[in-house]
Amino acid sequence: MGLALVAALAGCGSEDTVAERKADAAKDVAMVKRMSKAPFEPIIPQPIADVDMERYGLSHRGCRFTAKGDENPIFVAGPDEGFMIVPPDLDRYAARTTSAELPGGAHSTYTGLENWLDIIRLPDDETGGDAVNWPARIMLHDAQERVAFMADGMMDCTPPDTD
Repeated sequence: MGLALVAALAGCGSEDTVAERKADAAKDVAMVKRMSKAPFEPIIPQPIADVDMERYGLSHRGCRFTAKGDENPIFVAGPDEGFMIVPPDLDRYAARTTSAELPGGAHSTYTGLENWLDIIRLPDDETGGDAVNWPARIMLHDAQERVAFMADGMMDCTPPDTD
């Protein structure tokens, strides 16, 4: 009888121990998840100069997003792919063809190797936006779905000069 009582008490203690172990394991998993996230680093794209547009053959490709206050575009969007300079590299993005098609043949989402971006058409308040020139916001997300860059500006989908 004494052994049965000891076994019963030991069983009760092991249930608490199992529950404690599960709680400790859950805390450990949560800590590992928090620690495995890379620290946030903003992404600052560089405007694509005319010489780079020519060098990389971008002058004939689709739409160009130019942020407010800039003269040169920071993103060139076509029906199949887009380009952005994230120093020191020219990054290529694949158009997510299941995303919305925007004026000028651009798509609303482009996916890169380490990040992706969304193009959002903004209301045309006082901008005179039309099918080839319209206000937009660009949002660049890092690999962990955080917004690493965002800017408002204009998408210009006019064909390049053929001079």
